[in-house]
Amino acid sequence: MPPAAAAGPRPSPQAAYAQWIDACAAAGWRGMPAAEPVPVSGALGRVAAVPVRARWPSPRSACAAMDGIAIEGVPAAVGVWQLTAASFTWVDTGDPMPPGMDTVVERERVQFGADGGAQITGPAPRGLNVRAMGEDFPAGELLIPAGHRLRPADLAGAAAAGHDALEVARRPVAAIIPTGDEIRPVGSPLGPGDVTDSNSLLLAARAAEIGAQPVVGDVQPDDPDAITAEIGRVALAADLVLIIAGSSAGRSDHTAAVVARAGGLAVRGVAVRPGHPVLLGYAQPGAVPVIGIPGYPLAAAVIFELFAVPLLVALQGRSPTDRMLQRAQLACDWTSSADVEDWVPVSLAPAPAGEAAGYPVVATPTRRGAGSVSRLMRAHAWWPIPIGQGKFARGELIDVQPMPGALS
Repeated sequence: MPPAAAAGPRPSPQAAYAQWIDACAAAGWRGMPAAEPVPVSGALGRVAAVPVRARWPSPRSACAAMDGIAIEGVPAAVGVWQLTAASFTWVDTGDPMPPGMDTVVERERVQFGADGGAQITGPAPRGLNVRAMGEDFPAGELLIPAGHRLRPADLAGAAAAGHDALEVARRPVAAIIPTGDEIRPVGSPLGPGDVTDSNSLLLAARAAEIGAQPVVGDVQPDDPDAITAEIGRVALAADLVLIIAGSSAGRSDHTAAVVARAGGLAVRGVAVRPGHPVLLGYAQPGAVPVIGIPGYPLAAAVIFELFAVPLLVALQGRSPTDRMLQRAQLACDWTSSADVEDWVPVSLAPAPAGEAAGYPVVATPTRRGAGSVSRLMRAHAWWPIPIGQGKFARGELIDVQPMPGALS
């Protein structure tokens, strides 16, 4: 039989996470991010493990900011200026400034004479259309802090500053173990009662989205010995083990006992909806964190956001910036259970004309049902309703957490 649930109320998600991490650490988990070098061209989406500073200034020398002629400028304005052929040099944008020249006159203001000289109109003060050395950044300037997830502009800046490789956090490995006699791999023929393993696809894609490396194993039958053996196998090379289904109190739900056998069970059940049967523990050797995830798609997604995301992000040395909230006005009255943290998927849309007094974005909760993957497909954001808040009125301002890519 699975271990009995702890007496008393279920902990909040925040308390459960802290209790889980403390238990893993006490059992020997070290959970420190490791670094590895990668070419700057392959560092998109990775997390800087060390600060990146400019090895040289940008630009490396004074250079032309426009196509035209380089001259020695004058402080006073000149209406029309005649130049000999020896007193100017043609330059293109980005060319280093020729010695003794400090000004670029754009080609649209230049007229050439038959003798090779030139005539310009208008002022040509010193420094016109010239980028100074180090104008973008000087040598030694901090360009990218440690813990920053690298974007296209970061790669370009690092390359411009002299880096052809960067030290980045190793991608943490999230091992996913689907379980259930009725579960079939994606693409397999289905018989009566069979279910496609779409949850593994959901969690693997989300893990990759936050920079982790997902590894999906074979579907395990409802056999405690087989599941225990699979946990032991994958935990040897994983930073986090996710066991899908088997976490509630049903006839074939073995995960609580299995996690206890594999290492230890820290938390059984959390005050969250959907996903309250979640299990949090660890596997030995190494006290590798383990999450027993409920089988309903919506519950699986919520539990991943609450427990897997912060762990996998921390293992890359960064903070979960995609947890930033935005304000929206509620499209309808809504009632929630006040004794749990309720995660409600919502769709977002501009407020109708004349109804944007509260806020210009309207959030509409999707229909209820933890087993409905379509709720996730139609949603743009999560609405995490804190414990103790149950009733909301139409037009009330709420805080929602946008789902990455949902509005693109």
